[in-house]
Amino acid sequence: MRRLAIVFIAALLQCPTATSWGQGGVNGSITGAVYDQTGQPIKGVKVGASSDTQIGGTKITYTDDDGTFRFVALQPGTFSVTATAPKLKTLHQKGIRVGVTTPAEVILLMDVETQVEEVKVVERAPVVSTTSATVKEVYDEEFIDSLPLDSRYGIESFVAHNTPGVYHVGSEGTRSFKVRGGDTRQNAFYLEGFTMSRQEVTPKSLATVEVQTAGYGAEYANVPGGVMNLVSKSGSNRYELDISGFVEHSSFAFFKDASDPDGQSLRMLVNPAFSGPIIKDRLWFYLNTEMRHDLDPRESDETGLLPRAPTRKNYNPRVSAKLTWQMTPRNKLQSYSNFNYEFARNNVDPKTYELDAQSERLEYAYFNGLTWESLLTARIFLKLQAGAGRSFVGSRPIRCVSEPDVCDHIPQVVNTLPRTIRLQNYQSHDFTVEQTFEVAGTLEWFAHSKMLGDHDVRLKSRFYVLNAEDVRSTPGDRIITLAGSNPEREQVFFANDPRNDSERYGWYIKGTQSLLTTHSLSDTMRLTRHLTVSPGVALTTSRAKAAGDGTQFDQKSISPSLSTAWDATHDGRTVLRASFSRYVDTSALYLANFASGSQVTRTCLWNEDSGAFDRNCLYGGGRSNFTFGLPCGPAGVDERGQTCQEALKMPTTWEYTVGGEREIIPGVGLGLDLVYRLYTAQYEQRETNRVWDGAGQTLVPSGNFRNGRTEIVNDMGTIGRRRYIAVTGALHKREGALKASTSYTWSKLEGYGINRDSNLLGENPARDLLLWGPLEDDARHQVRTSLSYRLTPWFSFGLVYRYVSGRPYNRFFRNEVLGGFSDLRAQRGIDPGNNINDPGDDRPLRLPDIQQVNLQVRVNMKPMTGVNFEGYVDAINVLALRTATTFYQENTATFGQTQTRMRPFQLRLGFRYRY
Repeated sequence: MRRLAIVFIAALLQCPTATSWGQGGVNGSITGAVYDQTGQPIKGVKVGASSDTQIGGTKITYTDDDGTFRFVALQPGTFSVTATAPKLKTLHQKGIRVGVTTPAEVILLMDVETQVEEVKVVERAPVVSTTSATVKEVYDEEFIDSLPLDSRYGIESFVAHNTPGVYHVGSEGTRSFKVRGGDTRQNAFYLEGFTMSRQEVTPKSLATVEVQTAGYGAEYANVPGGVMNLVSKSGSNRYELDISGFVEHSSFAFFKDASDPDGQSLRMLVNPAFSGPIIKDRLWFYLNTEMRHDLDPRESDETGLLPRAPTRKNYNPRVSAKLTWQMTPRNKLQSYSNFNYEFARNNVDPKTYELDAQSERLEYAYFNGLTWESLLTARIFLKLQAGAGRSFVGSRPIRCVSEPDVCDHIPQVVNTLPRTIRLQNYQSHDFTVEQTFEVAGTLEWFAHSKMLGDHDVRLKSRFYVLNAEDVRSTPGDRIITLAGSNPEREQVFFANDPRNDSERYGWYIKGTQSLLTTHSLSDTMRLTRHLTVSPGVALTTSRAKAAGDGTQFDQKSISPSLSTAWDATHDGRTVLRASFSRYVDTSALYLANFASGSQVTRTCLWNEDSGAFDRNCLYGGGRSNFTFGLPCGPAGVDERGQTCQEALKMPTTWEYTVGGEREIIPGVGLGLDLVYRLYTAQYEQRETNRVWDGAGQTLVPSGNFRNGRTEIVNDMGTIGRRRYIAVTGALHKREGALKASTSYTWSKLEGYGINRDSNLLGENPARDLLLWGPLEDDARHQVRTSLSYRLTPWFSFGLVYRYVSGRPYNRFFRNEVLGGFSDLRAQRGIDPGNNINDPGDDRPLRLPDIQQVNLQVRVNMKPMTGVNFEGYVDAINVLALRTATTFYQENTATFGQTQTRMRPFQLRLGFRYRY
């Protein structure tokens, strides 16, 4: 890796050109122009940019022949720009919000100086970007803090609940969300420009959060979902202490009912942050720590099948630290370190897992990164980064706490009737260790031509190494399945492959190694004063192999992109934009994981005659039972003796966007965007050795398995497909006493499935015709509103409103061959009714619409006491709606009954002290 980094840096330094209107990764930038009152550009104007967040003091530059100027490598925040020139009035522009990837644009009009010396101050900055076609949302920590959030643990849940085109799944504070039809693993998370693998960050440490949901082009050509860029705070020339925290308690929850937990719940968080100068304007530090503690009693099981689960306990300390050193006026060095630890006990679904089948989970991760930024010349900017991290994620049965000597010897029992519940023990004892190393570089060249306009060419490269090791075992080396009181089947787990060797049990270990590289070249061409065209192209490569296996997977793809933005009214207040992008899912690591196989299992049915699980035994897993592109079976030939070999394609997403935005009144922008995505050749696993009957209910009596052996053979194909279309109208106001963001999105998402490891396509051929339909994230109508309003210097309130129309769900019927509820009798999202053969009684299956209102009241004591102390109350779900969020989908007596629902009306008490 040392050689790789040296070669990469040397090659980058020798590159003759590079790129972008100051869009270097997470570098903030300001671009603009200075004109006189007749609209003529003014050359040689001295322009200064300053902010409390900008180390090194005021940045100075001078306008070019065409009156333009730029500042690069700025720490995101709020800036002021001052323009001075002989015989012209000094102009001071305030409130310029510098973000992450798109430059802040400033147009300055200077007047002729009068006899009286005066400075013209402009309080309001532009709200519309007229040079970018990216569909995105940008948030800062102050705005986020002023809102009554569902959860204050992680930035991800806020983003998912408040960003158009994003849908949150999973528990609070996790990264499990989907963006515009993408999978949860098709997103990219960058912190300070580094790829975050299992790294969690304290939300209060962030200066800027930018979420790009479409139109981001070649730089992120390997990201079919969405891109989140996070920039942490850096400190300032003042020593600052910022302490915040909150508490939630069950005594602050109201309008509960009998099914709610009756134990005491507690959620508590304290977050102190320290920052300041080590050397004024030369060396700054920022340190943020957080301690979270949760006690959550679990909801009871409405069906009465399971007793109430014990209280869930969670401990989660986090630390982030940043050092910023302005070595010279043109060179800056920055280090970033992050550590998080999380321990959770009794953390699986209490309505599916009984008390003895609960688990505990331990997770920790740390990361260290170093960034060097250098303005080599007035027109060439270089940025180099290197970082490394390590993470550990493990889970074990809760019985290992109370009965450590026997916990790994007691098997789990699964009862599928009247619905699926898990008894006696947790099904896994496992851990995963990941190590990452990353090197990235950006070279930008700002070129100007009277004939061709301004060109900002950017060359960006990233090398990302991920090595992973998975270690797992199954308590008792088996899982026993019952159908009511009747034994049904037993699944036995092996540490080796007993078909080739004597049986061994215990720990199963496998590892993978991967290298992902992305290289992008783009040019933001300001062809005229009002027209910007941005072509780009990316080369993405992915290489991976399983540890100890010579099989290596190599993928390469070239992805073009093109976007355009037009200032239609020539006043900087209107933009019409459009883009085309091709994204690819270069996941050789996924293919290597698949090729390395899985733990060998043997599943046997109960034999009434012998009184044992020894009937129709079926093997699965291992390394030999996995194929690529062989849908007709492991032999690779169909019934006619013809080959069925399919070449794996590159999973590709084709994206088209068109939209516009207008500053309708000063400080208020109104936008409308259309996004269309077509996901083609998506990865899908399919079982190919079973020979099903035409109805897909059982296997054919003669020749149940194509290779003559009773074993499962999984094949990897690129057969998945889905499409997404959405129209979003949004209104934004980001400055002043009132800050607000509101949007309405109509969307449609249909296809064969999203989660590539758990899709149903190809497993039972008779079911495939029913699988195309609305997917689980297909919420047709969504309204999201977030606002904060400071009524007086000491009193403010915030509001969050969310409406999401009902998402589809399914009715799954039991399949005796597969031993579970996985069959459909109608198209996805349709209930076949009482008569499966009568389409007249079919009806759509949709969850209820979700509507939620949160309120916040905040009081600041500083105007009255001089102490900068704030106290606030968040009221969550003030309408006290208990709408169901999931239903049971198995075709049993519990079908259609509520599984999870909205939390009750809850108050949260919080504070913030700054010195």
